[in-house]
Amino acid sequence: MEIPKNVGKRLIPQILDDLAATEPNRLVFSIAKSSDISQGFHNVYAYQFAQAVNKTAWWLHKQVGNTGEIQPVGYIGPHDLRHILLTYACVKANCTALFLSAKNSTEGALAVLQAAKCNIWVKPRGLDYPLVDDLLQQRDMQVLDLPELDELLDADGAEPYPFYKTFDEASQEPFCLLHTSGSTGLPKPIVWSHALIGTMDAVRLLPPTEGDGGMVPWTDNWNDGDRIYSSFPMSHGAGIIMDILLPSLFNLHCILGPPGVIPNMNLIESLGEHAKIDIWSMVPSLVDELGETPDVLPKLRSSKFICASGGPVSPVSASKVNNVIRVLNLTGTTEGLFIGNLWVDREDWLYFAFHPFSGFEFKEVEPGVFEHWVHRNEHGPLFQGIFHTFPDQKSINLKDLYTQHPTKPKLWAYKGRNDDVVVLSNGYKISPLDTEALVTTHPAVEGCIMIGSSKPQAGLLIELKDPYSKTTELLDSIWAIVERANSLSMHKNQLQRDYITFAEPDKPFIRTDKRTIKRRATLELYADYIKRFYDSRLEEQDSQFTAIDVSSVESITQAIRQIFGSLSPALNNASPDADVFSLGLDSLLVFRAVKIIRAATGLQDKLSPRHLYASPTLGKFAATISKLVAEKKHPTGKNASASDEDLDPTVVKMRKMMDAHKSRLSPKVNPFDLMNPNIYVGMKFYIPLRGDAQYEDVFNRLHDGLRRTIELIPELEGKVMRCSPHETGYKNGDLRITLPLIPSTATPETNFKNSPLRQLRYKDLSNMLPSFEELRSAGFVASAFSDEVVIDCPWFPTLPAEVLVAQANFIKGGCILAINIHHAAVDGMGAITALRVWAESCRYVQGDMSATCDWLDPESLNRSLPHILYELEGYAKPAHEVDPNVWGFLGFPDPSELQNGNGPVKVETRLTESTFPTPPPFPRKFAWPPVPPADGRHMKPTTFLVSSENVERLRQMVLADPEAKGAVTSISDVIQAFFWRAAIRARYRVAKEIHGEEFGPEDNAIVEMPIDARPYFSSLLPSSFMGSCLVTNRPYMAVEELCSPKTSLGRIAYLFREAATRINPSLVHDAFTLLQSVPDYGMLTNACMGLAGMHCMMNNLMLFQTTEISFGDEFFENQGTPDTMRILMDRFNTAFRLLLILPMRDDGSVELLLGTLPEEFETLTADEEFTKYAAFLG
Repeated sequence: MEIPKNVGKRLIPQILDDLAATEPNRLVFSIAKSSDISQGFHNVYAYQFAQAVNKTAWWLHKQVGNTGEIQPVGYIGPHDLRHILLTYACVKANCTALFLSAKNSTEGALAVLQAAKCNIWVKPRGLDYPLVDDLLQQRDMQVLDLPELDELLDADGAEPYPFYKTFDEASQEPFCLLHTSGSTGLPKPIVWSHALIGTMDAVRLLPPTEGDGGMVPWTDNWNDGDRIYSSFPMSHGAGIIMDILLPSLFNLHCILGPPGVIPNMNLIESLGEHAKIDIWSMVPSLVDELGETPDVLPKLRSSKFICASGGPVSPVSASKVNNVIRVLNLTGTTEGLFIGNLWVDREDWLYFAFHPFSGFEFKEVEPGVFEHWVHRNEHGPLFQGIFHTFPDQKSINLKDLYTQHPTKPKLWAYKGRNDDVVVLSNGYKISPLDTEALVTTHPAVEGCIMIGSSKPQAGLLIELKDPYSKTTELLDSIWAIVERANSLSMHKNQLQRDYITFAEPDKPFIRTDKRTIKRRATLELYADYIKRFYDSRLEEQDSQFTAIDVSSVESITQAIRQIFGSLSPALNNASPDADVFSLGLDSLLVFRAVKIIRAATGLQDKLSPRHLYASPTLGKFAATISKLVAEKKHPTGKNASASDEDLDPTVVKMRKMMDAHKSRLSPKVNPFDLMNPNIYVGMKFYIPLRGDAQYEDVFNRLHDGLRRTIELIPELEGKVMRCSPHETGYKNGDLRITLPLIPSTATPETNFKNSPLRQLRYKDLSNMLPSFEELRSAGFVASAFSDEVVIDCPWFPTLPAEVLVAQANFIKGGCILAINIHHAAVDGMGAITALRVWAESCRYVQGDMSATCDWLDPESLNRSLPHILYELEGYAKPAHEVDPNVWGFLGFPDPSELQNGNGPVKVETRLTESTFPTPPPFPRKFAWPPVPPADGRHMKPTTFLVSSENVERLRQMVLADPEAKGAVTSISDVIQAFFWRAAIRARYRVAKEIHGEEFGPEDNAIVEMPIDARPYFSSLLPSSFMGSCLVTNRPYMAVEELCSPKTSLGRIAYLFREAATRINPSLVHDAFTLLQSVPDYGMLTNACMGLAGMHCMMNNLMLFQTTEISFGDEFFENQGTPDTMRILMDRFNTAFRLLLILPMRDDGSVELLLGTLPEEFETLTADEEFTKYAAFLG
């Protein structure tokens, strides 16, 4: 982009006049007609806008005249073009716009008006704000009635309003007025001078210089004509910057949302689909929400970047955003704007870098924590805007705290404030000192600390003098003081009763010798407590509203009015047509309200904040909830048809017979199913028996329960077979499940209804295996006995093959129920669903008439359903339009890379742009079953235990690791990283030290992770869907790097977290597109095949619990709930490298299971880091 003349010394009104003269038809603003952006925009062009500015300036001149002094003009109004028109007009008419927020307290707003000597107030015609009414009652001001926008834009022929000042004449005059947050007392006005604005213009002049790390200024890639959208209000500095300053200085095309619509995910989605935004500017909380809204995020992929500013973002949520669309993390101050920010590498998006001309210094105030200072230098006039605001200062302590990147010393991550200010996730800044001082005056309070930095809501942690005296009366009296503190605060209701908590008796606040609270040390002491406190808030609130009467829109309206009223008292008496946002419900409360209503209606994730933003009145929102409830009850449209009670009994019987016959049709498996090889999903469940239970009686109940299960899931009686090559559309590898037809009366000899089921076998092992109690004491380790003892069934069956093979094995005190379900019929989740149905059916045949499996959707094995939803919801596309790197998430190679049929595969690095990493190359092996090792060696199952204490130690280690980038908070990521590195390092050492192998930088270790794609596929896909719905995540790292002692656990855990964020609806549907295009389903291949090499597969079952499986208490202990589940591991040890993270124990400890060769076992148990945290079980 060509740099304009006099850059850094231009006046914005003159930039507009010049543009109107040279490019009168240039499109400068587009205002959305509604929140449905597909309805289009009202466009405003340069000449038209310049004329509207002239008209507004003359209107203002006629109202207030020209006293020779610049007069402040106060304004609160909707987020529309009038803000911008008034700003320009004020500058021309020798006034200056002062923008306040409707969320300010009356006292705070009056303080700003008084300090700014503002005696003129502009009211947008036809709109009233409670705060404005209060201000005008308490302060005598001249009130001007600002015409509606259409009238101001109707300005053709308006007389030009002259503005002839030079930059030097106007440089110290105000362009506009904002105000401080009031975080350290009452808010104060801040002058944004023309010279300060000039520093924004001059950023592009920052030259490459020593110390900039080769990074370019943040304004790089803000190009002429780029379309920008900002979610910030105009009362916030970022709103002025993004909607007024940068569009003028950089010739951007500014997109404005519809007035009166608070920026929300529905609006963002519609803008993403229809507005062709190049640059987004978002408040941190909206960036975080975007990261957790995977159906919307891909719709922003075509944009250049998202500018996040105004407060801290969530490292986890914003990382998900950064993986799809680049995040530009900016930091600045209201007094100095953005000073010297530079573009960092994409992977370092959470860190900030600054140009040396900024004059910044980071002073270490405690180990690893640095305080941010700025010192005036010779570059101040153009590049240090803060010294235009504070011209008498030479050095300024910005009071922000940072930590330094562990390996890139020029990068800094925001940590917090040193002046005790609490910065919420929406950018609000709250000074806790006055509130804390007032609450501490209570005679029972020893001290208190305000909490909530980076959270959506502030809280208060109170230390009582007697920590055991928390009576209701005491709590009420403390709350009365908190309410008083709220009334005196800048932000309305900044503390809510649900966010008051108390210090633990055994953790007194840390204090100095003078008894002053050491804030930072105390907050660190309570870090885990505070995290758990915030995690629990919504759960506790859910319990206050356990159920909502959803029988009518009226009853729902009444209930949600109660819920909203509990969050914001102003909503207690809201009418059904009142806009809840205008009555005080803001983004801080939306998530809380929705979470409560989700739980109380049972809608769970079917209801989201987007529904409330789209229906902002009680009546509309209640109608939306009513519709969602109806859809939940009748997900397949059953409510539209006549009920069984209304039909002729013969018709009812006929329909049931038709359904039964349809369920026996032999379905062809779909492309997702073909991602799985011709193997069985094998599991064994350990179920304790009652002391008086007879083995035969137990078996008979299991048998009867399975018969009923097959009635509900007929495919379990079927066989998997190859499709005929003569079928239409046949591809090699196609399979179908063939089912026996319903027996005919004409051929009674084929009716096996009362015959024993061939799918279930009986075996008494009480004299062969240890007792149930002995196995339990040993931890049910896989090495206790061979899997073939409890189920003798080939893992790679000859087709046709049974869908289900099960064996009930009886030992003293228990039953080991082993099952094999063919992987082409179900995936792991489908197998668990089948077992749940079997268990519930066993309870039914025991007489529990409530065990009807009514939760099992009739379409749970409709293998056409994924394709139907894929087409229905608009994800269908030609395969050539899909990012080719998506092949890396499948079990089939990209057909374009295949050579010589089933011969070798060439993998080429692609240079096309992609949001996904290039698929890692690995030897393609198409032989099923995999060829066993030539030496005939098999691995042995090996189990290790990581205690709950060591799990926590590992978690804390990663939390403190800068290379985790603050993004790894999940125990799952930590355990995966720990296990993977240890397993590969053992094989690596054996390969190098025993076999003399060498590894270069191109030698990678791949870990293949099957991912359940159901949550990403469609909300209409039943949760009980049993067909396969998987993609394969393939994180990888160079072997030498993975095994190096210099590579931290946090670095590896971040790799897993980064990989997890790539899984979203767009990827899953693109994967389904490619799967349908596979030319030969016989070419299934995985990196983990064979025992050689450094690749593996990892299955993480840590969060799986058996509590939803209950076979009943007739013969079983513990209601027939299995003690645990184990994967049949022996079969993997012959041909695959598999790492299994077993279900977490009740005490929080985690078991790790893998196959090892003898020398690998010796190396693994000699690994000091691994054995420091993991103990060998067997």
